[in-house]
Amino acid sequence: MGLFDRLKRVVSANLNDLINKAEDPEKMLEQALLEMQDDLVELRQGVAQAIAAQKRTEKQYNDAVSEVSKWQHNAQFAVQKGDENLARQALERKKSANETSTALKTSLDQQVTQVESLRKSMVQLERK
Repeated sequence: MGLFDRLKRVVSANLNDLINKAEDPEKMLEQALLEMQDDLVELRQGVAQAIAAQKRTEKQYNDAVSEVSKWQHNAQFAVQKGDENLARQALERKKSANETSTALKTSLDQQVTQVESLRKSMVQLERK
C-alpha cells in the first residue's frame, strides 16, 4: 500500500501544479466581476418586481379600505331609512371588506420589509 499512496501523492501534486499554472489571477478577477454584474442585474429585476407587487397590493388595500367606508355609509343610510335588514347586510359586507383590508395590510407590511431588504442587498452589491 505504501507504493500506491506515494503514487497517489505524486499524481495529486502534479495535477495541483497544473491547475495552479492554469489559474490566471486577472482572468479569475474578471470572471468574478462578470458574475457579480450578472447577479446585480438579476437583483435589480427582483427589486423591480417586488416594488411592482408592493404597489399592486397597496392599490388593493386602498380599494378595500374604500369598500369598508362605502359599506359603512350604506349601513348608516339604511338605518336612516328604517331598513334594518338592508343595514344588517351592509354591515356584513363591511365586515368582510374589513377582513380583506386587514389581510392586505399584513401582506403590504411584509412586502415593504422585503423591498427594503432587497434594496439594501442591491446597494451592498453595487458597492462591491
